[in-house]
Amino acid sequence: MHTIYRNFFLARAQSAVAAARAATGVSHRGVKGEIREILVRDLFRPLLPADMGVGTGEIISHTGGVSTQQDILLYDRRILPPVLFEAGTGLFPIESVLYAIEVKSMLDAGELRSSHEAAMHLITLDVAPGRYDPKNIPIHHLVTKPIYTIFAFATDLSPDGKTEVERYIELIANEKRPQPSDGPPIRAMCVVGRGYWYWANDHWESWKLSYLLEEVLGFIAGVMNTYKSVAATRMEPRLGLYLF
Repeated sequence: MHTIYRNFFLARAQSAVAAARAATGVSHRGVKGEIREILVRDLFRPLLPADMGVGTGEIISHTGGVSTQQDILLYDRRILPPVLFEAGTGLFPIESVLYAIEVKSMLDAGELRSSHEAAMHLITLDVAPGRYDPKNIPIHHLVTKPIYTIFAFATDLSPDGKTEVERYIELIANEKRPQPSDGPPIRAMCVVGRGYWYWANDHWESWKLSYLLEEVLGFIAGVMNTYKSVAATRMEPRLGLYLF
């Protein structure tokens, strides 16, 4: 670890969290949520190369599928271009989306359920093939769909009670419908001041905290460490599938 390098990113995280807490005084719920989404997006923008983008909007598939509104999307411009409107809002082909980050002012059981439903719907969207044989026939290959995550500024859980990941495990255990065989629909959760949990090697891992806001830096590092491997599975899907 390089302490000075780490401290620059820690200062950025502290600024974002302080601004988000200041937004508590904003009475309009939509405006408050938008402020916090912008703050989280701004944590990622300086870290991404030019071919990576950060936006907000809906994820679409070439077969006509569409996701719910997504707070933050990390996408690869080289794979397929999004249709962008003002302020980075737009429609994003699922093949180009690597991460979906849901931002919560306060994470409670209802908000967690809502995110779980959105993640369950997202994994049903079709992904276009990225490989073809000499006869132009699609070749089956393993594709990683967008990784769905939650970033929350607070939780209604007590500090000495269950964790967010324990609450999520209980939610899934009580589901009466089939769940994905390769793991939970939500793959990572970060709650400011509480912790960072992520799905890896078929189980939940918990980030060990040793300093203030390390959970935020851990979340950012987790995304930055893995987005390229997600992009590599998409290969070269064809824009024509969306146009013709």
